[in-house]
Amino acid sequence: MLRRTKTAHLLVLCLMFNVVSFAGTATNTATEPEISFDQVDGMHAASNLNLSGDSTVPLTSVEITVWNISQPDQWDLIASSPYLDRVVPYTDSVTELTRWSWEHAFSLDSIDCTCYIEISLLEQTDLISFGLIAYIGDEHHRPVLKHALDTSSSQMYSTKIFNDNSLDLSFSFLLPPFQIESFDENEQILSNVRICPAPFGICSESYKSLHSTDVTFDKILSIEVDADAQSIQDGYYLLQVQIQDLYLTLSNNITQFVVVDQSKPVVNLSAIDEVIESQPILVDIDVDDGYEGSAYTITWSITEPDGTPRAVLESEILEDNRLHFEPTKAGVYRVNALVRDIGGHLVTVNHNVSVRNVGPMIEIRFDGFLVENDSIVTIPSSGNWTFSANETMDTSNDQDTLEYTWFVDGKTLFSGKSFLASEDLQQTNYREIRVQVTDDDGQSSELFFQVVQQEDLDSESNSGSILASTVSLLFVFSIALLVYIRQRNQSESNTGFAKWTERAKEPKN
Repeated sequence: MLRRTKTAHLLVLCLMFNVVSFAGTATNTATEPEISFDQVDGMHAASNLNLSGDSTVPLTSVEITVWNISQPDQWDLIASSPYLDRVVPYTDSVTELTRWSWEHAFSLDSIDCTCYIEISLLEQTDLISFGLIAYIGDEHHRPVLKHALDTSSSQMYSTKIFNDNSLDLSFSFLLPPFQIESFDENEQILSNVRICPAPFGICSESYKSLHSTDVTFDKILSIEVDADAQSIQDGYYLLQVQIQDLYLTLSNNITQFVVVDQSKPVVNLSAIDEVIESQPILVDIDVDDGYEGSAYTITWSITEPDGTPRAVLESEILEDNRLHFEPTKAGVYRVNALVRDIGGHLVTVNHNVSVRNVGPMIEIRFDGFLVENDSIVTIPSSGNWTFSANETMDTSNDQDTLEYTWFVDGKTLFSGKSFLASEDLQQTNYREIRVQVTDDDGQSSELFFQVVQQEDLDSESNSGSILASTVSLLFVFSIALLVYIRQRNQSESNTGFAKWTERAKEPKN
């Protein structure tokens, strides 16, 4: 006979996770396999073990085994078979689904044990097993502890979470046949509840027995542990439960992962208080739940400056506790974070970030030269020319939505274009040009400059030149005349000879 030794934890997994389905309570389902037994859990058999039941799936590839679990810390294989003695298909009159009835018998002469009968479906990707407890013979019988009948398989594997100081656990149990009649005396059942901290799934310290634990027996074993009274702090634990019958025979151990989380987490959210448009906003959140291995979830949301809330994008979440986004509008953004810890405690935090708009920086070019504010620009009287504001700068979110408005001599000419060309002007005389650039937040910037046409400048220059020339000539002529008169006068006054008047020649008398 093949014998195998398994640990107590394997006993827990197989005994507690492969819960038997009782006759008459099987659920008809077309998607999940289920095998039920006609015999009750905890049945008693003298030597011959006759089994029967129903199945929702064909039983073409199965294995049925009998394990001796009389010792809490080991499993011994007593018998096995790669097939069932009899399988008959039939149609369920209620669901009209095909089901299969089955039968099988084991001869267990000279066997006394607390046994576990297991049927495994070998065709499934994941091994699926069903079974029940049987007491064979008259000796080596012990109590069997297992999860409550209403506990689903997923709940058996999951961690139980307690968010207050009361840890309530319920278990089913089986007693050997000869003890069932005297079960009314609760004193015959003793319990042992032990606990150890296990932040990483294994005990970091030795198990400690819990005293003064409230334990009741009423077809099920109910255990209530006062975490405060037992000085159990928030954290991960392994809780181990075992019972003893009247003869101090120990049952198997059930080990249950539990989390005690009575307190709300401490949450701190940090971010910059003010940015300009398009400058990224980085938000960090720090969560402290007070114990090692704690976990939490964060739900982010952003309230826009107009009061509209929105969910964050997946690309905006850098890490579980870090948010990164770029504001597109000026105003106050509110970043909201809802933190939920394992115990279901909710903490809401938020932070306001003021986003400041930056006005456009106007840059106008004429023939490649920069036009400055209040400058004078000479333009040709004929031919084509263009004033371009294409190099006007703003934040990236406003750059593509800038509005341009051109004014000539104080009157609106047109809007929408980023440049002003000569053909856009109908009048011939104009002196002042003004451009106004407005972003999507309504903030605007302006630039003024004056224009002078080339022909006006030439006419004024020629008139000035003629006048200057005339004045110069008159000045030169006057100087020359004065010099001539002065020189003549000096010449006459400086001579040494007397001037004689010539007389006419007349005859002498």
